[in-house]
Formats: sequence, C-alpha cells, structure tokens
Amino acid sequence: MRVTLTAHPLTASQRDGVFPRADEPAEAASFDVVTGATRIVRGPEARCDLLPGAEIVPELRDLDMGSWTGRSLAGIEPAELGRWVGDAAAAPHGGESVEELLARIAGWLGRLDRGPVFAVTHPAVVRAAVCVATGADYRRVDVPPLGRASLTGTGGRWNLRLQ
Repeated sequence: MRVTLTAHPLTASQRDGVFPRADEPAEAASFDVVTGATRIVRGPEARCDLLPGAEIVPELRDLDMGSWTGRSLAGIEPAELGRWVGDAAAAPHGGESVEELLARIAGWLGRLDRGPVFAVTHPAVVRAAVCVATGADYRRVDVPPLGRASLTGTGGRWNLRLQ
C-alpha cells in the first residue's frame, strides 16, 4: 500500500495568520500527481479542489477550528491558544482536538484497502498522517503548503518518505 499526501498550496489565510474558512481557495500552483496512483482523492474544502475528478473523502477535511475559524492568531486569547497548543486533547474553540484529528486519520489509513493513493489535503492532515505512521509528536511536525509525505506499508505498519 502506498499513500502520498500533498498539502494544498498557500492560501491568503495562511499568509495572514488566520484560521481559514472551508470555502477559501488556494493560490494557483502546480504540482505533479504521483505516477501510478490508481485512486486520486482530496479533502472536501475548496482549497483542495485542484485535480478534476478527484474523489472527495470527508476524513481528509481540515482540522475543525470551531469558533476560531476566520479569526487571526493575534485575536485569540493567549491562554486559550496556549492550552490548545499544549494539550492535544484540548479544543477551547469548540471544534476538533488534535487527538480527534489523529484518530480520524488513523481510522482512514486503517481502512485503506487499495492503492496507490494520491491525496490533496491540508497541512494539518498531512502532519497527522506522519504522526500516525511514525509516532511523532504532532507539535514537532511542520508541513508547509505543497509539502508532501509518502507512506508505504501494510497492516498498520508504515514507512515514511518525505519528498
């Protein structure tokens, strides 16, 4: 099984330090689809709609930032931001915690039964997949726009290749 996850291109919100809305498009960019991918999938948000005919996979949606959606980092109460960053189970915004994101992505990876798969999704989702595959701490992984990670393996045992 091979899964290649690519983070969508830069958005205005990312550039401005704002938690994005679902309908925000990504900036124009080009990237290559992995040769041999038999299944091309994407997150449901507009910024992942970059490949005609890609299958929408709800599990590849961005981390739900709840009441922080559309707000800038600078506008978030520092104590709430600190709690969210320091505790993977915390969701002071009322959305999804990092633990919930990790569980969602672990479930999706565990249900994959055919491949190779190429996915356009969000930096948070690529980051979560890397953490699920390697056991890395989510706070210690950074994925830039257009960042790409390939996972190969079977039975829940993954190898990571960064591209």
